[in-house]
Amino acid sequence: MTTEFFPYGNPESKRADTLLEGRLRGPADVNEVIIVRSAGLTVDDVAYEEGVTGLYDEIARLGKSVVASVTSYYQTRDEAMVSEDRRTPILSVVMAGGFKEAESNIESVLDIVDEANRSAQLEVFITGEATFSKDFVDGNQKDAERGEAFGVPIALVILAVLFGALAAAMLPVVLAVTSIIVAFAAVLLIGQVIQIQSFAQNLVTIIGLAVGIDYSLFIVSRYREERARGLEKIDAISKAGGTASRAVLFSGMTVVFAVIGVMIVPDRVFFSVGLGMMTVVTVAVIASLTLLPAILSLMGDGGRKV
Repeated sequence: MTTEFFPYGNPESKRADTLLEGRLRGPADVNEVIIVRSAGLTVDDVAYEEGVTGLYDEIARLGKSVVASVTSYYQTRDEAMVSEDRRTPILSVVMAGGFKEAESNIESVLDIVDEANRSAQLEVFITGEATFSKDFVDGNQKDAERGEAFGVPIALVILAVLFGALAAAMLPVVLAVTSIIVAFAAVLLIGQVIQIQSFAQNLVTIIGLAVGIDYSLFIVSRYREERARGLEKIDAISKAGGTASRAVLFSGMTVVFAVIGVMIVPDRVFFSVGLGMMTVVTVAVIASLTLLPAILSLMGDGGRKV
């Protein structure tokens, strides 16, 4: 998973960038900017210089394998690196390696920044490509966890009221959660081969809950109807499979083929969106057609209330 934005395939813009990198400027650096601020001190004060120099030394000690270079105002005395009121200097940090390496190494720099923020006299902030990437990934993960924490219980309550039985209410939720977990694993596995935008995981959660509950709800409702008409459990499962399950299969196929159209757009964002949606819908359909009937067959004769 990555937050790096780049075109899919090999368009002219990408070929031009590759030529610039290979023949003129070399690989693009991954830059970070650390901003230090004080309400009561200026860069001319000894205490301020000691604080910023200490921060500089800590980052430099990470080594060339983590930070290629770090530059502060107190090294260069470049007035462009300090604000007009002389209370806010910056440190320029160039991360070692490419974007992937910077994503992995930025945690060490952030730890130093967090430690420096414990000073009573200084406030320290950081921004840059690797920092943005980490914040983006962390935000996506928190959003996914928050969505599951609120969405699943709410769906369970609504289904319990709809079906009037807890066992029946849990089936669609179990199918949805199972589909999300399997789809996550599939997307992460694919991500070992090709780069996928990190927010694909949010789509897997959202779409997985929606189609997982929807497809299984459709099949369970038909199964309950057949049981209410007096059919035995296996017969009711077979009847639901020949009607509701067939509708679920064609519905899922329609969604998958529609999403393939999104993946045709030569951009990694659209590709990641399409891949996440296609994967979770496919898994949800397979689970509804295989796992759900198996669970129904294993449930006791209380299944008339399922």
